[in-house]
Amino acid sequence: MRKPGRAAIWVVIIVGGVLLALLFSQFMGYRASLRTLPAGMTVAGLNVEGMTPDQALAALESAFAQPVQLSYRDQTVTLAVENVDFRFDADGTRAAIEQAVVGRRSFDGFLAYLFRRRQTPIEIAPAATFSASRLDGFLATVARQRDHPPQPPVALPEALTFRAGIPGYALDIEGSREPVRAALLSAANRQAELVVRESAPPPLEMAQLEDMLNGLLIPFNGIASIFVKDLRTGEELSIGPDIAFAGTSVLKIAVMTQVYRVLDEPPTVEQYDWLTDTMGSGSSNFKANLLLALVGGGDGFRGAEELTAAMGTLGLVNTFMITPYDEETLPYTVVTPANSRTDITTNPDPFMQTTAQDIGLLLEMIYQCSHGGGALLAAYPDDYTPEECQQMLDIMSQNRIDSLIEAGLPPGTPLAHKHGWGPDTHANAGIVFSPQADFVLVVYLYNPVWLEWGVSNPLVNTIATATYNYFNPTP
Repeated sequence: MRKPGRAAIWVVIIVGGVLLALLFSQFMGYRASLRTLPAGMTVAGLNVEGMTPDQALAALESAFAQPVQLSYRDQTVTLAVENVDFRFDADGTRAAIEQAVVGRRSFDGFLAYLFRRRQTPIEIAPAATFSASRLDGFLATVARQRDHPPQPPVALPEALTFRAGIPGYALDIEGSREPVRAALLSAANRQAELVVRESAPPPLEMAQLEDMLNGLLIPFNGIASIFVKDLRTGEELSIGPDIAFAGTSVLKIAVMTQVYRVLDEPPTVEQYDWLTDTMGSGSSNFKANLLLALVGGGDGFRGAEELTAAMGTLGLVNTFMITPYDEETLPYTVVTPANSRTDITTNPDPFMQTTAQDIGLLLEMIYQCSHGGGALLAAYPDDYTPEECQQMLDIMSQNRIDSLIEAGLPPGTPLAHKHGWGPDTHANAGIVFSPQADFVLVVYLYNPVWLEWGVSNPLVNTIATATYNYFNPTP
């Protein structure tokens, strides 16, 4: 076998020496790398790559000395670490760091360095403590200082409207502990969003509308009765309930309901003319009497008796009509709970009487009937149809007087109503079809001997405006 030449031996020696030198150089670089922390290493979220343990601990000490900034809605609350007795354990953290890198001081660690193996990121939690009870106390203080209960809606009488309720908000202490804890133990992110729960404001209630309407009535020296009903919810209010008033032309609403009760076919052209003239701005008493005669089979007095009986069947016990309109002889008297009161009287017309509530409930019955339900259909299932009740509403919607309730509503607001007045009594009763609710509004005003139109009309206007704004609050 041929021996290698001297040149070849020298080549091997030189290459081997170079390799050993390179390996030694790599080893020295490896030893140097052990003095700093590896790539991808974080402690408490702080990137400590390339730092010595002492440098990392100094950076952590500095970071943990900083307060935590807490966000309460759009407000900033500063939490100083001493307020919760925060303590950073540098020795414990150093031990955790050394334990995490102990694998680097091994043959495998050297090989990983030599072959530049990608290192798995190392995240180390800091050794630190704080007082949970003091944190809860701090959060409780924040809650006392910054929480706000929801505010109820407020009546604004001068504007005849209502300010919407204001939502409340409250700190969720239990839900806020974890984000605050995380911020306290983080050297990189010293901020936390507190958990704040919002609560809806109390709803606007009829009692607030009632307070406003009572305020509007203070300057009025006579007797007033107001009935309001929300046709969605059934909520209602009565101011001056069970006071007997003269029926006036408002009672023609009851006349109309009786006409439709006795008709088996749609009204003829002539009958429809009677209805529209009776229920319209002209409020014809003559044609109202023709309708009463139609109800009574040709006898207007009998028609009035039928009307009174029907009102009783519907539970409207304070409503009656003894004779047709414009009669001067009273054949008998009717006693009702309302006109039996001894504490208050409007000296109501003995021929025909009602109350604001009775008329309001009758309007509600017509409305419900137009939707296929209600007391009118329940009491007389064979005599009314939803279509007939809708026609009654349509007839009342043609009434245009540019005053009273109508003048208090935004222009163009649909209104089915009937007005009536005498020397001492002015009244208006209707259903308002507004964007956010359909509602009944009935207003009766009385002043002994004479009631000035310049007093009653603007008062009813403002009552209508306030009621409309209650059902249609602005944001």
